[in-house]
Amino acid sequence: GEYDRDLRSPGRESDRVPLISETGSSSGGGGGGDGFGGKSIGFLGSMCLLCNNICSSGMVQIPGTFQGAGWLFPTTVFLLCSVLSCLAALYLCKAVSWMKGNRDFTQRVEFSGLASSIFPRWLYLFTVGVLIFSFTANNISAIVVSAQVMDATIVAVTHKTCAMYILDDTPDVTSTILRNHTNITVTTGDGSGVFRCISTVASSSDSPFGNAYVISFGYLVVMAVVIPLGYLNLDENMWVQVGGVFLLSACVFVWVFQFMDLGLEASRLPAAATAGYDLVLSNILFNYGYVATVPSWLNEKGHDVSIVKSNVVAVVAATSLYFFLGIFGAMGLDPASASDVLSAIDSDSRFWTISQVCTYVFPIANLMSSIPVFSILIRYNLLNSGICKKHTANVFAVLLPWVLALFFYAGNQLNLLMNWSSAIFFVFLNMTIPIYMYITQYRLVGRHLDGSSWDASWDPRASQSLQQIATVYDDDDDELLGGEMSPTLSDELMVPDKLHVLPLWVRKSVVSEITLAYFLFIFTLLLAAAAFAEQIQTTT
Repeated sequence: GEYDRDLRSPGRESDRVPLISETGSSSGGGGGGDGFGGKSIGFLGSMCLLCNNICSSGMVQIPGTFQGAGWLFPTTVFLLCSVLSCLAALYLCKAVSWMKGNRDFTQRVEFSGLASSIFPRWLYLFTVGVLIFSFTANNISAIVVSAQVMDATIVAVTHKTCAMYILDDTPDVTSTILRNHTNITVTTGDGSGVFRCISTVASSSDSPFGNAYVISFGYLVVMAVVIPLGYLNLDENMWVQVGGVFLLSACVFVWVFQFMDLGLEASRLPAAATAGYDLVLSNILFNYGYVATVPSWLNEKGHDVSIVKSNVVAVVAATSLYFFLGIFGAMGLDPASASDVLSAIDSDSRFWTISQVCTYVFPIANLMSSIPVFSILIRYNLLNSGICKKHTANVFAVLLPWVLALFFYAGNQLNLLMNWSSAIFFVFLNMTIPIYMYITQYRLVGRHLDGSSWDASWDPRASQSLQQIATVYDDDDDELLGGEMSPTLSDELMVPDKLHVLPLWVRKSVVSEITLAYFLFIFTLLLAAAAFAEQIQTTT
C-alpha cells in the first residue's frame, strides 16, 4: 500500500529524479574529500550563519523606509516577514527529516536533493534552476558591491586605485562627487593605456570606474581573500560568519549611539504617512532570503544544536538589528539623506570618525562573509543532486560568479539583475517551494509519522529519553498502528516525529501544522504576485 513506497522515490519512477545520496552521505565529524563538511557547527555558528543570511546590504535603506511610510506599516511587514520566513524554514526542516533514515538528520539531503526525491521531473528542474540562478545572482551582487566598496576604500586611504581596462566607452572627466564613503575631487582617469589609475570615483555610475569594464585592484583584493574560503566546507567557514555578525552588529550600535548623540526627533518618524508605501514590501521582504540555505546548515549542525532555537534566535536577532537601525536612523537622520545611511554619514561632518570607519567595514563584513557561503551552497547542491562532480561543481560555484561579475561591474546593470531576479524568484524559492515540499512530504509519508505528543525539538536534551518510551498513534483516530509495516518505513515509525513547526498547545488548540501549511502556501503565492507587481510599478 502507501506505506510501501521508498521515501526517496515515491510515486511513479518515470516522473521523478532519484536522489544521488552516494555523492554526499557523510555524517561524520569532519570534512572529507567528497566536497562536504562534517556535523560540527555549534549553536553560535548556527545562529551567526543564519543571521548573516538575513542581514543583507539592504539594511542601509531601512531608515528611509521607516521615514517614508511611518513606523506602523514597516513594523508590521517586518514582523510578518520574520514569522513567515521562520515558519517556512521549519517546514523545510521537517520535510528533510521525513527522508528515509534521516529522522536525526544523519543523511546528506540538500535543497536540490529533496526536490529530486519528491517532485516530478519538471518541477525538480525548475526548482534547481531557480536555486542555482538565485544563489549565483546573490554572489555576483556581493562580489561587485564588495569590489566597488574596496576600490572606494583604497581611494579614501591612498587617494588612488588602479585597474586594467577591458572596454571603455567613456572619456576621462573631472568631477567633485560623493561616492559611497568619500567626498573628494579629482580626475577619473589619466587616459593612457590599458592599465589606468584613478583618484576619485565616477558620478554617473555605481562603479568607481564609470561605464568602463575593468579588472580593478579592489576586485583582485576581494578575490584573493574570498576565493580560498569558497573551496572550504561550510563548517570550516564558521569563524568568518561569527566575525561578520560581530562587525555588523558593532557598526549598527555605533550608528545608533551616534544618532542618539546628534539628537532624535520623533517628528521624523510618524505612525503613518500619506505616501512612501510603494517600496516597503520589497525593501523588507527581500532581506529574509535565508530559508533556501537551511538544508545545508542542517547537514552540518551538531547533533545537540536545537533546530527551532537556532532559527528563532537568528530571526529575532537579525530583525532586532533592522529595527534598531531603522527606528533610530529614521529619528536621527535628515529626511533628505535617510535613504542611504552610508551616504548620509559621509555627507555630515558631525559624525564621529568611528562612524565613518564603519561605513567601510559594514558592507565589506556583510558582503564578503556571504560570498563563500553561497559558493559552498551551490557546490553542495550540484553534488547532492548528482548533476556534476566535485571539480566541475567548484568551477560553477566558486569561479564562474567572479567571471560573470566583470560584466556587471560597469554602469548600473547590477540593480536590474537583482531587482528582477528577486521580484520573480525570491518568494518562490524561500517560502512557496519550502512549504510545498512539506505538503508533498506530508501527503506521501508525513501523516503516518507526525506524532501529536512528541515535542523534543523544544528541548533536545529530552530527545533520547522520550524516544525510548514513545508510542506511535495515527493522527486520525489515535489508535495504535497495527498490521505489517514496510521494512523501508518500520524504522521511521518506531517513534513519533521529533521536530515540530508549532508548539504543542498551538497544534492542539489552535491549528494543525498541515492546515497552516496550506494557508501559508496560498498566502505566499499572493505575496509573490504582490512583489512582482511592485517591481513592475517601479519600472514603469
